Amino acid sequence: MNIKNLNQAFVEIAEKKNQLFRFAKEGSSYHDLQEEVKRLEEDFQMTFGAYIEEALFNVHDEYCPDNEVLKPLSYLASHYEPKQGTEVYDVDPEEGIEVEADDFPGIKAKLVLVPGPTRLVLQGLNADFKETVWVARQPLEA
Repeated sequence: MNIKNLNQAFVEIAEKKNQLFRFAKEGSSYHDLQEEVKRLEEDFQMTFGAYIEEALFNVHDEYCPDNEVLKPLSYLASHYEPKQGTEVYDVDPEEGIEVEADDFPGIKAKLVLVPGPTRLVLQGLNADFKETVWVARQPLEA
């Protein structure tokens, strides 16, 4: 698993999603961009899906065991907020998949996949918290 390639592919998706988010939903440019995002997401799923899915199973097991693990693409946001001057992205609290986080009883939470570096973030909808629960790392070589 090449984490640098994973991060680059994910940042490319994030940038295209951001372009799509800013476009009016009219004209061929929007539809062409929409098709490009779909193709990039499919490539991302084929190349990195198993790796991210394993992380999702581990995160769900630890933080939200009562929720079903979905395909990695389900955890992508509709758009990402780049932090100025960096390759780090943030995401709106409304983005992601709603989960029942055992560590935060009574709090509505969402789990979302964020690039720069590729990571899973657990964030509150009705409470002010945001916690990185997994970061993609290069596996140790034997």
